[in-house]
Amino acid sequence: MVEDEFVLEQLGLEKNEAKIYLLLIKLGESSAVSLARESGLHRRTAYDVLEKLQKKGLVNLKIKKFVKHFSPTNPEALEEMMKEKQRLIKDILPKLSEQYKSKEKKISINIFEGIEGMKTLFSDLIKTCIKKKEEIILIGAGLKTPNYMKHAFPHYIKQMNKMKWRLVEPDTQDIRERIKEWDMEHSCRFLPEKYLSPMGIVAFADRTIIMLLKEEPRLIEIRGVEYANAFKNYFEIVWASAKK
Repeated sequence: MVEDEFVLEQLGLEKNEAKIYLLLIKLGESSAVSLARESGLHRRTAYDVLEKLQKKGLVNLKIKKFVKHFSPTNPEALEEMMKEKQRLIKDILPKLSEQYKSKEKKISINIFEGIEGMKTLFSDLIKTCIKKKEEIILIGAGLKTPNYMKHAFPHYIKQMNKMKWRLVEPDTQDIRERIKEWDMEHSCRFLPEKYLSPMGIVAFADRTIIMLLKEEPRLIEIRGVEYANAFKNYFEIVWASAKK
């Protein structure tokens, strides 16, 4: 259930909302008192959460003998909720993109922190490279990125395999095994293990990303053709010296 709660939270539910909704799916029609008892939440908190879930169309209310009873709506309502969010985003995206591009500078530096920041940056990376048919080049940090991405990482690998990319990693048995497991050998080369580092670098289009992957991830994005080209030139030197 913990994993299901995590997924629902990624869809936009609050932690307690996900907990109560999953309990309703499991128990069926229930009173707020029983839900509070099963979830370990205060009764007032349970009522507040149920009210929020009602507004989101995920919970129905019935009154039996002056007592409120709650039941979950069909889980397919979650999909409809996401579609509605996508429709809203689609409506406003052109305007936001136009405003963003009008303010975009030739050189800019952005910092992304935490797992969500990493996901945001990698999603943008994938979309940009697919749209512009750009190659992604990476000097890795010992394949630490999958440890942060977890559920999302297989999706990124699937998308990356649709485009051109090259990766250089330190040569360890664990890294080679995972590279083979993900069927990435065709685009990878290796440096001696002594170059294992908590820092990785990615470049694509006009962007260079420095990844600091020790404890909480921090990513520094540099937007500027001059800097991206400089790293790409450096990468070619490293690629030529690395072994398969």
